[in-house]
Amino acid sequence: MEPGMPEPAIMNEQPIAPKLQLKKYQLERSSYGQQPAYLKLETPSEWFSYKFQEQAKIYGCPFLESVTPIDDCINRINPIAPNIDFLAAVLGGDSRLGHKVVYIEHEMAFYYYEPKEHVYKPTSEDKLGNLMRAYLIRCAEEMPGNVDKFNLAHTFRSDKIIRSIVHRAKSILSADASFFSVESKNQRQQGPELYERVARCFVEQVLERQAGEVLTLTDAYIHFCQYLRQKNMPPVNRKVFKSLVPPAVQDEFDLRVRNDLKDQATDKWHCGWKGIHALDLAVAEQEN
Repeated sequence: MEPGMPEPAIMNEQPIAPKLQLKKYQLERSSYGQQPAYLKLETPSEWFSYKFQEQAKIYGCPFLESVTPIDDCINRINPIAPNIDFLAAVLGGDSRLGHKVVYIEHEMAFYYYEPKEHVYKPTSEDKLGNLMRAYLIRCAEEMPGNVDKFNLAHTFRSDKIIRSIVHRAKSILSADASFFSVESKNQRQQGPELYERVARCFVEQVLERQAGEVLTLTDAYIHFCQYLRQKNMPPVNRKVFKSLVPPAVQDEFDLRVRNDLKDQATDKWHCGWKGIHALDLAVAEQEN
């Protein structure tokens, strides 16, 4: 350092620690009571809570966010933890647009409402997961530059978190058996995919392994028709039954239909399975 030059100032400034916030969108109104023409959604929580206002009122702020000052005017916003309950409720749809998704517990299946046809149609967990991924990436795309988008575009869209959201939706969007009852105004699509799902539920809930037991196709068909009546669904003929239940039994128990089952009482041969039996429906319902 040359003589006479002032010594440089010693920088003792410490990095500013980030703060945490739970900040929902607050509706700003002009002096005339109208919403401003320019809508400012500056954080992921503001974006989601504005798009899904009913869910935010019930389940709270969409994300826990970290706020780090960059300068006197700008903060760095980073969503660090999702509100799983809120995001699961988002999958229930927007009632303002006539959208609705429900989970029927005893069928272990999701249904969405089709407004044009006025019926509920079955949908899969994968499709609901992909819908949530679309919401998250759309939010990331619409955020300003001071928002860290990594969690929105990657972490929160991972299989682990998406599965947890869809799983939580099963309880938040659950509906009991009366939702599609005869007395209910809710109607659903009676297509083959519905019966395939119900057949899988029948095999999982009513049939169980039992060494030495024999279950004939005739007995299984009787039990399946009783199961359909319990679920307020019309019965199916034997041809449809054979296309639904045997494949589900093979998937669940790794057993194929046999045609060498002899009834000792009648000395007749039957088709069916050896090593499984059907529970009484009342018992099966209690166990599930």
